[in-house]
Amino acid sequence: MKIKNFDLTLLKADMRKVWSRPTFELAVGLVFFISITTVQTLFEITTVSGFQSDFNYLVTESLVRITSTQMLPLVILSGILVSLSFARDYEQGLMQTLLSLPVSRTSIFTVKFVAVVLPLTLLSWGITLFIMVMNYFTAASGLLVLQVSFWALPVTFFAVMFYAGLASLIALALKKTITSTLATVLAGFFVSFITTLTPEVLGPIADYLVFTPYAAPLWALKRLFGTRPLSEPGLEMNLPPWGFFILLIFYAFVFLVPTYFYFTKRFEVKE
Repeated sequence: MKIKNFDLTLLKADMRKVWSRPTFELAVGLVFFISITTVQTLFEITTVSGFQSDFNYLVTESLVRITSTQMLPLVILSGILVSLSFARDYEQGLMQTLLSLPVSRTSIFTVKFVAVVLPLTLLSWGITLFIMVMNYFTAASGLLVLQVSFWALPVTFFAVMFYAGLASLIALALKKTITSTLATVLAGFFVSFITTLTPEVLGPIADYLVFTPYAAPLWALKRLFGTRPLSEPGLEMNLPPWGFFILLIFYAFVFLVPTYFYFTKRFEVKE
């Protein structure tokens, strides 16, 4: 019982350190501003013909657009916050103090990872839910809006886990706050950039870009809601929605597992 209370104390302390001012305010402002610029208001929807037939499609499409615009901020924020949680502790010598406490490395790693992933996920999803409710919630459409918005939570969670896992691995390898932050952000930009490449550049390989960590969360939502692709359907239509969610789970742990073993097996002591 004392160990659990001690872990909870560490979690609270780490969350206060990572999300202290002005980090929290900047994160909320960045995600909210980028998200709000992509949404189509209910007033704009009601001015088009076939309102009821188009409403469901436009609501789900708005959710996909909001989630899409949040991906790059999540890359940036996860890199910064994980560096604050891991790399800065190594730089300032706090990690050595933590490791000398009567608590396992698994607990320390879990606390530091959760201190970034959980608040960042809830922040992103909370802003998404707020925007969706403020723009589309009515007596007739309330249940639909809430159901659609709910699915952004697991998608956001797995996406944040992927980027946080990548950032954790980089932070533990470099152990420098600024260096690991820049490396993580550049890696995130690269993951985002390759999804913009066309078949003219990559050839047939471009068809597989829908399965990349940056595009897979968006296609998981699109396939779940039955959103019509803007271009000619490709390989993404061959994978059912649950297939994309399995892919998201794989991405969520692809960097997390080796990072966990790297930290808990004390490989950094042997360097």
